[in-house]
Amino acid sequence: MQIGIEHHNPWTVIKLEGNLDAATSPAVYQEFRREFLHGGTRFQFDLGGVGLVDSSGLGVLVRCYRDARSRGGDICLSEVPDGIGRILHFT
Repeated sequence: MQIGIEHHNPWTVIKLEGNLDAATSPAVYQEFRREFLHGGTRFQFDLGGVGLVDSSGLGVLVRCYRDARSRGGDICLSEVPDGIGRILHFT
């Protein structure tokens, strides 16, 4: 998993490349928390480079959403591949 961070006020863009699964979810959450603890509240997850999202990956996205909302913020997903979009739609 490669994780890129870009800042486009007021959004923090977290660009993911690879699989979002049990092995990589902790690193994604760690990067999110680092930005969150530095005051970020609005996050965009760019999933254009993600090939697979398992239940751990879904869980980390929900956890990030809850953290952001606890501070009045939000998250959004962009560049969601069709297969992953269908899974997210039913979740």
